[in-house]
Amino acid sequence: MRCFEAEGVRLVNTSDTANKRPPAMLASAFNLLLLSLGLWVLGWWPAGWLNPQLGVRWMTTALLIVAIPGFVNLTLCGLPMLRDPLKSMLVQMGLRVSVLLVAVLAVKFRQPDVGIQLFYGWLMGFYLVSLAWESWDFSRRIRRTRN
Repeated sequence: MRCFEAEGVRLVNTSDTANKRPPAMLASAFNLLLLSLGLWVLGWWPAGWLNPQLGVRWMTTALLIVAIPGFVNLTLCGLPMLRDPLKSMLVQMGLRVSVLLVAVLAVKFRQPDVGIQLFYGWLMGFYLVSLAWESWDFSRRIRRTRN
């Protein structure tokens, strides 16, 4: 539906379907999915070149360890108790870092021969790119709500 005038009064439909824009969380999730797929595509050849047998597998594992908490963070942003930007940021950082720590410890204890070239380098790179994107997206949403 469009905005319309009724006897000089402008009535505006504010639903997300009215202005043909997806909800902010859905758009952010889609952008994170595109970022993750783009990182995977960019890393596919170097991972296979560095280690032909296990390179792509460990690179994909590293990407999933970073991307899944990102999607969980996006769903948590919609909760009413996390409307405060500071609370939201602290919960998101805690979730992201704790998942990363548990994953690193699990890999270190189960596969001690996995090194920086096979797994940890990919994990650090994906984490930094994802964190930069999430911080940018978070600040963009805060600016949008203040305007």
